Amino acid sequence: MIISIDGLGVNGKSTLAKIISEKLGFRNFNTGSIYRCIALEILNKNIDINNISSTIKKLEKIKIDFRDDKVFLNNEDVTKVIRTEKISMCAVQWATISEIKQIVRNIQKDFVKKYNTVIEGRDIGSRIVPEADVKFYLYSDFETRVKRLWKQNTSININIIRENLTKRDDIDINGGNFKKPENAVEIDTTNKSIDEIFDIMMNKINEVRKYNENRN
Repeated sequence: MIISIDGLGVNGKSTLAKIISEKLGFRNFNTGSIYRCIALEILNKNIDINNISSTIKKLEKIKIDFRDDKVFLNNEDVTKVIRTEKISMCAVQWATISEIKQIVRNIQKDFVKKYNTVIEGRDIGSRIVPEADVKFYLYSDFETRVKRLWKQNTSININIIRENLTKRDDIDINGGNFKKPENAVEIDTTNKSIDEIFDIMMNKINEVRKYNENRN
């Protein structure tokens, strides 16, 4: 079974994917972490992103894995390192490069063939697994997302966070990273708690699972 969760950044996709995968005993695949690992590798190795053919050859050798709620890059735990604002901005920017997109999409498609999966990202239900058993699209108003980011690190001026999020959204939307999936269950997360959203999503998932069981 494949469950896809789509939406722009800071809408609760990663948190809910983790909770739902644990509840169902499914594998959790975090698309954003793949792009973040690629960005970290480029920065750490001083790879010349302008030489795309050389960059792709080097990126094809990296190993990315998810184990015990942690992200590993070349067998090193980078779970916290890839969450910095610098990595986030680089990941969003470089995710617009078609060759990098293709590397990530190949990884994604290979993963969902092997496991019952909860997979989240910005173009999952539209481009990666349009055949997903259940599709969700999460969204909320812009200022709510700004405040969520600010609460994660109140040492950063909220106006800087607002400016950076605006840039990230612009790159995602105009750079082609984001595509709203068709036939998805749309959930406005603005005034809902994680528990409330989780209940809505699980009700839909259980409904589909019951339907599939009866059909078989």
